[in-house]
Amino acid sequence: MLRWITSIVIGVPLILCIAFAPPLCWWFLIILVAEIGLWELYGLLFHVPLSWKWRFFYFAGGLLLPSGAYLFGITGLTFALFISFFAALFLMMISSPLDHDEIARIGQLCFAWLYLPYFLSFVLLIGGGTQGRTWIFFLLAVIIAGDAGAYYTGLRAGRHKLYPAVSPKKTIEGAVGGLILSIVAATAIGFLFLKNVPLASLFVFSLAIAAVGQAGDLIESMIKRSAGKKDSSALLPGHGGLLDRLDSLIFAFPILWCLLQWAGSGRYNGF
Repeated sequence: MLRWITSIVIGVPLILCIAFAPPLCWWFLIILVAEIGLWELYGLLFHVPLSWKWRFFYFAGGLLLPSGAYLFGITGLTFALFISFFAALFLMMISSPLDHDEIARIGQLCFAWLYLPYFLSFVLLIGGGTQGRTWIFFLLAVIIAGDAGAYYTGLRAGRHKLYPAVSPKKTIEGAVGGLILSIVAATAIGFLFLKNVPLASLFVFSLAIAAVGQAGDLIESMIKRSAGKKDSSALLPGHGGLLDRLDSLIFAFPILWCLLQWAGSGRYNGF
C-alpha cells in the first residue's frame, strides 16, 4: 500500500506535467531529477567525500547538460558534456596537476554526468519533436508494462535465476514475461495514438526499449551492490531512492531518440 501511495503521489503530477506543461517545466523537472539522482549517486560512488571544488563541478553538470539540451538540442547537449569534461581537467591542471588520484575522481564525475544528466536530457530532445509527448508516454507505457510483466510472471512462474550475483530475485521467465507485456503495451499505444507508425517499427521500438530497460535495472543493482547498499537512498517511502525508480528509464530515453532518428528523421511525425 505504501508503494502504491507513493507511486500515485509522484505519478499523477508527472503525467500532468508530460501531458500539459510547457517545455520550460520539463527543463526544470529534468534538472531537479538529475540533481537528486546525482546526490544519491554521490553516496554510491564516493567513499571519500569530495572537496568543495569537485562537489561544485559534480552538481554543476546536473544543471549544465539539461540546459544545453533544452537550449540547443543534441548539439548543445554534446557541447555541455565537452565543457564539463574540459573544465574538470583544466581545474586539475591549475590546482593539483601531479595528483594521480584526481584522474580517478574526474573519471567518476564523468561517469555520473553520463549516467544521469546526459541520458536524462534525451527526454527534452524527444519532447521537443512533433508528437514528442506521445512518444514519452509510449516509452513509459513500455517500461511500466515491462516491470509489471516481469514482476508478476517471475512471481508465479519464475524458476531460473536471471543474474543472481547482481539481482537474486529476478528470473528468466520474468524477463520474458516483461518483454511480452511491453510489446503488447506498445502495440496498444501505437494503435491508439501513433497510427502512422508501422507495426513492425513499434515492435522493434518496444523490444529495444524493454531490453535496455531490464538491463538498466540490473546495472543500477550492480552499482548499489558494488557500494554495499540495498537502496540508493530512503527518499521515496516503499520504493527506496529515486535511482531505484529511474533505473529502467535511464537507458530507454537515449535508445528511443536514436531509434526515432534512425527510423526516418520525421517520417513518423517524431522528428
